[in-house]
Amino acid sequence: MKRTTLVLSLLVIITIALAPLIGNSFMQKMIDKNIENLASHGIQLKSEKEQYNYLITKKHFEFVVQNSDAFANYLQVYTKRKISSLMNTLLQGAIIGVDVEYSNIPFSKAITLEIYPRTFSKKLMQQMQIKSPDIYKHIKTFLDAKGIFYHIEYNLLSEDFSGFIQDIDDSYTLQKNKKISINLAGARFRGTGDILAPKSLKMHVNKIKFYIQDAVNNVAFNMNNFTSSSTFTSYINYSSKSTIHDINLLLQSPTDDVNIGINNLHVDSFSKNKNKKVTVNSKTSIENFKFHSQKVNFDIENFNSNVGMKGLQAKSFETFVKLLAKSNNVNKVLLQAQLRSSLTDLLSHGLEIEIPNISFSKFTLNKVKDLGSAKINANMQIKEDTDFIKKLKISPMLLLSNLSAKANIRLSNAMYLKIIENSPMSSMITSYVKKDVGNVFFDIVFDDSTLMINDKVIK
Repeated sequence: MKRTTLVLSLLVIITIALAPLIGNSFMQKMIDKNIENLASHGIQLKSEKEQYNYLITKKHFEFVVQNSDAFANYLQVYTKRKISSLMNTLLQGAIIGVDVEYSNIPFSKAITLEIYPRTFSKKLMQQMQIKSPDIYKHIKTFLDAKGIFYHIEYNLLSEDFSGFIQDIDDSYTLQKNKKISINLAGARFRGTGDILAPKSLKMHVNKIKFYIQDAVNNVAFNMNNFTSSSTFTSYINYSSKSTIHDINLLLQSPTDDVNIGINNLHVDSFSKNKNKKVTVNSKTSIENFKFHSQKVNFDIENFNSNVGMKGLQAKSFETFVKLLAKSNNVNKVLLQAQLRSSLTDLLSHGLEIEIPNISFSKFTLNKVKDLGSAKINANMQIKEDTDFIKKLKISPMLLLSNLSAKANIRLSNAMYLKIIENSPMSSMITSYVKKDVGNVFFDIVFDDSTLMINDKVIK
């Protein structure tokens, strides 16, 4: 009995002693697998350093973006977000530093990742060094100091992660006393799944500020309290919510001053696939929107929109949105041809467009003139047609019989009078209008290739 106990005790001790070695081996295999995955999508490992002790391993990697298009297309398989051409340009040839720290005892603590660009595009940096050496030196110093820095804690068991983007407060004075400044504060995030393409993600940013200023021109952008949450399963199964407390854009020049402001912006969108038919919807609300300039001034209060589509054939719709999300640097002629073909196929299966509401409660012109409110709701259906492509080739007019639509437009009298003011079609519009106390109405119906407004046929 004592011998058995001794043997078991020795086995436990040996297992505990070997756990860090086994854990380190497990983590190394996982890292190698991720490096291979990145390499197959345009991100190549440039160098690797390791600092190892019995309980903790630290690694430093440097990756080079050898094919930004391939990397962008990889991300777009798992997210509907499109990589901009500017981002593609910055990434091509960029060097990314990654510091990894993990416990050698498996699953005992989260993996720590720190990600930061060491350089932007090699070609861009070389051109900058020749043409603008002072700017090049400033950007190099900024990046050497890890001016753009992501810190992430990743739980291997639950696949949850959380982290932050380091605050940015950077400014530079160009030639002729032109100043440029950027500020980012309070960026936090958390999510689940792949860090590069998460299944769910929540984010909050306290503020973003950006301005360019010289003796006569000024461009300033401010955004405060941005919050978003999203889930993503596929291109046709996702949901997203975003809110922004306020946005302000100021464009000042000798000829004009433009001030654009948005308060309390909410955007809510989703796409869901059920029985091989997709429904998509997007809702937007803005408490206040202003556009002030020397030429035009208007303010809008309580703007709301609710726009959706349903009955979309799942396979056709997914093909279409994937084409829309393709990188900007692909063959544009080929992409446009593919988009036309995909859209034709999508329409041939039929769909329904629903607009329950586009409205605002108040429109003020030039700060003093209240033009009142407006509201639009509409519905349009395109019937499924196996001969859709054939009819389109013969004559698009043959497809009018597939289309039916209804819309109701309500305008305040003041808004209506302003719209038709000095319009060459005012007399024709007036002949179709219906009036109520303080409002005018247009009931529009299109069916069987016939258009009617307020029960009158348009000929």
